[in-house]
Amino acid sequence: MKRLLFVSALLWVTVGCRGAQAGAAAPCRLVAYSQDHGTLQLDRSFIGQPLRIGSRRYAKGLGTHANSRIEIALGPACRELRAHVGADLNEPTRKAGGSVVFIVKVDGRECFRSQVLEPGMEPVAVAVKLDGAKKLELIADTSINGYIGDHADWADARLVLADGREAFLGDVFRRQGLPANRRASHHTSLAEPPTRTLAPAEARQMLERDWLFQVDHAPALGRIRQEIEWTRQMAARQSKLAGAPDLAAELRELDALEQRLRPASEEEVDAAAPSLPAGVAARWRFDEPLDGLRGQGKPEPGLFGKCLTLSGAGWVETEPALAAVPQKPYALCAWIRTTASVMDVAGSGAEAGSLLLVVNKGPLRGHHWTAAGATIVDGKAVVNDGRWHHVAQVVDGRSLALYVDGKLDVAAPLKGTLCPSASRFVVGSRTAAESRFRYRGSLDDVCLFARALQPKELQAIYRQGSKVLARANRHDPALYLAVRRLKRRILLKHPAVDFSQVVFVDVPHSYPHESMHRVFPHAQENCGRLLLLDGLHPGGTLRKLAGPEPGMFWRPELSFDGRTVLFCYRPRADKTFHLYEVGVDGSGLRQVTHGSYDDLDPVYLPSGHIAFMTNRGNSYARCAVGHPSTVLARCDRNGKNLYIISASNEPEYTPALLPDGRILYTRWEYTDKELMRIQSLWTVNPDGTNVSAFWGNQSYWPDMLLEARPIPGSQRVMFAGHGHHDVFHGCIGILDRNLGFNYPDGLTKVTADVRWPEVGDGPAERLENPRYHAAGRFTGYKAPYPLSDDLFLVSVRPKGGWYCLYLMDIDGNRELIYQGAFSALYGLPVRPRLAPRSVPDVVAWPGSERGGGKVQPGVLFSPNVFQGMPAAVREKARHVRVINLDYTTFTYGLKTQGYSHWRATPHMHAGPPVSITCNDGIKRILGTVPIEADGSVAIAVPPGKPLHFQLVDQHFRALQTMRSFTNVMPGEQRGCLGCHEMHSTAPPPATALALEKPPAKPTPPPWGPRYSLGYERDIQPIFDKHCGKCHQGDGKGRKTLDLTLRPSRDAGMFPEPYVTLTLGRKRSFPGQFPAGEGGVAGTIIAENRPWRPKDYATLPPMTTLSYTSKLIAHAMSGTHHRVKVDPLSLRKLVVWVDILCPYLGEAEIRAIPDPDPADPRFANSSYPPRTPGVRPFADSPYPPRMKNAPVVNRAYCQDDFPTQAHRLRSRPR
Repeated sequence: MKRLLFVSALLWVTVGCRGAQAGAAAPCRLVAYSQDHGTLQLDRSFIGQPLRIGSRRYAKGLGTHANSRIEIALGPACRELRAHVGADLNEPTRKAGGSVVFIVKVDGRECFRSQVLEPGMEPVAVAVKLDGAKKLELIADTSINGYIGDHADWADARLVLADGREAFLGDVFRRQGLPANRRASHHTSLAEPPTRTLAPAEARQMLERDWLFQVDHAPALGRIRQEIEWTRQMAARQSKLAGAPDLAAELRELDALEQRLRPASEEEVDAAAPSLPAGVAARWRFDEPLDGLRGQGKPEPGLFGKCLTLSGAGWVETEPALAAVPQKPYALCAWIRTTASVMDVAGSGAEAGSLLLVVNKGPLRGHHWTAAGATIVDGKAVVNDGRWHHVAQVVDGRSLALYVDGKLDVAAPLKGTLCPSASRFVVGSRTAAESRFRYRGSLDDVCLFARALQPKELQAIYRQGSKVLARANRHDPALYLAVRRLKRRILLKHPAVDFSQVVFVDVPHSYPHESMHRVFPHAQENCGRLLLLDGLHPGGTLRKLAGPEPGMFWRPELSFDGRTVLFCYRPRADKTFHLYEVGVDGSGLRQVTHGSYDDLDPVYLPSGHIAFMTNRGNSYARCAVGHPSTVLARCDRNGKNLYIISASNEPEYTPALLPDGRILYTRWEYTDKELMRIQSLWTVNPDGTNVSAFWGNQSYWPDMLLEARPIPGSQRVMFAGHGHHDVFHGCIGILDRNLGFNYPDGLTKVTADVRWPEVGDGPAERLENPRYHAAGRFTGYKAPYPLSDDLFLVSVRPKGGWYCLYLMDIDGNRELIYQGAFSALYGLPVRPRLAPRSVPDVVAWPGSERGGGKVQPGVLFSPNVFQGMPAAVREKARHVRVINLDYTTFTYGLKTQGYSHWRATPHMHAGPPVSITCNDGIKRILGTVPIEADGSVAIAVPPGKPLHFQLVDQHFRALQTMRSFTNVMPGEQRGCLGCHEMHSTAPPPATALALEKPPAKPTPPPWGPRYSLGYERDIQPIFDKHCGKCHQGDGKGRKTLDLTLRPSRDAGMFPEPYVTLTLGRKRSFPGQFPAGEGGVAGTIIAENRPWRPKDYATLPPMTTLSYTSKLIAHAMSGTHHRVKVDPLSLRKLVVWVDILCPYLGEAEIRAIPDPDPADPRFANSSYPPRTPGVRPFADSPYPPRMKNAPVVNRAYCQDDFPTQAHRLRSRPR
């Protein structure tokens, strides 16, 4: 007998109810397990390392990744489950900041649930009685912050038996053998919800629920007073706008509501702050201006006069003398009010002698450091509920204790003895320099005592404030709702709200990776809707616009006249998305594009064409190998004459038009850089010419700039800042390129209540509006549509829920427009809009590849490649090297080194990895061109290919390298500045020698422009020939550096001496990436851990690669034991170092068989993630290929290649 059980993250699993038969001697039997990522690990963590929770390590236990469920059939001897649970502490989780909730169910009844646990928190003991139970379920669930880094440990997990023996689950499961991960066992496509208009009462209740949610269902008088103040500020701002509305009636009504708020006369006297016991070292009341306030903060009505409200961008520096207080017993006290999740209340760093008090996912976490290490205690009482709480951290020399509202919350012995520190005490942050966890909320009456307070003294402080607290927390729901109704009327009278209809999609989402979530094998649910809401209200008339059958939708776009909608849609019968068009009245539905590739994110162009994202290029992100990348393309209105106008290998996203007619879009690229962070904004003309960096191509913060749109009437752009692995949490920012091109210049944050996902806030955040206020527990903002410089439509995610569509302003005021069955995303106002300027085509379109159309080369020129360079570069540079990082059209579809090293480390998040230094592709040297005497160059280059350049000396050694790519379209001629600048910035007009002659064709290297170097094929033979006498066999040099080709001890497919030459001897592979000191090759280790923000910037010239390489110096100088390598070998060695030491070339890749979907390594793999029930390899519309990977020429029209099969039929043999 079987039954179905619904679990978190939209997974269904099968629960076995049969009695145990096989292995009768075992006390239990593993029936099944399911987890979203990877496989269940026995006696080790999810990533294969020793189990570690907080300060403790464990030899026994289970390592998994949330969401996961382990189902166990219990024998009659089982009496109790015991374990220690916690988030595994390792480098990936420490960086990603994972969080897990642990749940234990016995016979379907929940018997244990942990608080949210994150890496670094100490383990939580589990003891659950099992007498007579038949079934045990161990569940690790993600918290609201997403799934990244949610590595869950069931440490020392064991069953206590009737005779007192203990059976460790890892031992039992190992003997039994693990079943297959059941994550994808049952495809439970959600049903399309009915489309209906809410009744007036339903709509009113929905609005009121949302308003109450924004105050945590606690409409206290203090908060109502704030709402009235915010409403007045909003009305005052609107009164200054062009076309300002008449708000006289609303303001009179607001005055009347404020009269109802005024307290009785005996309560009108301001409450005095509590008197304090002796020993006060410092006190901050915030009633007067603060000299130490840094960044952005504002005084507001508090408990005792004024409080200080911070929004994550401000802190209070204190006198240096206070650094001595924590050397002896002390107490830190404060009144706090917040709804934020993780943040610092006050502290002095994280070193010996320092203290730190934080709010950590609800409760407090206290820290004190001595020479013996850190004492860390986690509280239990929730303090981030939006109410005022009195909190204290007390250290008496023997223990660290936390108090909440006058009561002891938790205490622990202090490690070591108190010691001195010179670190300055800071309010609202741990240090002045650390910005990631700055305080968000209100602070009042912060006190630092030079002695440990007694429990009775803390009780007395709290009691004195309790009367004021009771008054502040008094609720008046009716008054609050009346204020909110009025506030909504005022916001909707904003002059920019000149529409009454919105179009949006209502869709589910379960997997938040930036590119995986929206294409096969994800996004296969058939319950999405494209909707039109008539009336800016949850009760507006709702209509389903399109979809002849159930399916899935993503981002739509409206025509300039506001009459038609262009959208991407996948009907139930298809696996991929295509473009469709329909009238806003629901008429005229037609399909625009066809085939088995995906077409997404369409945009109407003023020329009558359509721009969109497509994966018809069949290239795979070098680290996201399970699906082809979507890149920018365009076609005619009927879907014909389809050209790929991007040279990107990695995915691109969400195009929009700027007023000057250029396309603004997100581009992910990591040419010779670390792969995670650079997902910045770029522009390009609608014909693909003049591709240019817009903002952030060297910025660590924010992680991913997505869904950018221009702000009307300005040169600024609004965007959603998301995480590389989590596009369903985010915040809203604004860019002004007049103030800069990289963080922090030109960037302001609108939604100060959340941090940039994945990377946190940077060291120099600036708020768009210091008056911004949080309103409720919202965890994500997405898809902004700016209506003016202060108002925008946006999807906002309440904690624990789906995204809802809101109208919001830069102060933080927000009003619900629509709450869907799933997430309401990509809201668009239905109205005519001014078409941007139409940029004329200049491309020499070649037509179809089958038709044999001629592809004209393009020209890249620079009047001076030395601009801004040091004189030494000008003296030494002779040539510009042209490099083509070819499209990665090959993949296993899995992250693995390959068939012979299936589970070896490191796989570099590739499949297969081409290099151990970076996540790379096949690089070809197209050639070099000479630099003219005035520094100018003009180079004839092939169109439709990603190109980057290096300045090289007479020995072809790289002096400066470009770590980004550019490209040209057929016939395009464009310029750039020197290699130190943004390569896409057009240079000023100038007379240059290179422009007085035809453009130079690159002179290929001796091995030709199509050849790609491979280590064992090209480089190792050089060592065998020139170095083997000393460094191989019986040579003495072998002790210093063994250049014998042999298997490596730690790097799988990567052999020695390749690994030591590139990474050095001191190395490790955390998270499948290298961490090495660097070898004698002297190349750039782009993926070297730890990743640092400075690693994304332009490298100083003459500081790395072959110019400074010890290996190259030995090979060319003739002074190293009189060895001098022949010119061809030396040229290869130099190029090999300068292109980051590839291991595989195209010849090796083309020798690898295509993946077989029936092979268990593919058929049973849990990667790539997928919609339940989908078979990623057997069902793929674009199967992964190796030997037979297609060859794609993007310069041609792509009409002849609607499917991968069409590409394979035309592939050169």
